[in-house]
Amino acid sequence: MAKLETRSRRPGSSRTTKPELKAKLKTASKEAMSRLEARIPRHLYLMMERAAKLRGLTVTAYISAVVGEDARRTIEQTEIIRLSSEAQLAFANALINPPAPNAKLIAAAKRHAELFGE
Repeated sequence: MAKLETRSRRPGSSRTTKPELKAKLKTASKEAMSRLEARIPRHLYLMMERAAKLRGLTVTAYISAVVGEDARRTIEQTEIIRLSSEAQLAFANALINPPAPNAKLIAAAKRHAELFGE
């Protein structure tokens, strides 16, 4: 029986230790799975295969980890609005002390009330 080697993670390191990987794979095996088929250049496949071996992963586990992290990051970048400190203060001040409605806003509110009866 092969012995699993444990390594401590350095702060900021994204490398998964073998016990962590084993736990993740056990959890993943309980999840519903989907099949992905892709045609990629041979050199890219060989590079992914080598990277997977260096991390002690299968190619499938490596692709799942890398693609999953990139997908999470992409979604986060499109759904989270980041404001500078100055913009945060301006936004908060606009919420706390909203400006008085101008003529166009008053007219729009009247049209809305006529259309929707409010």
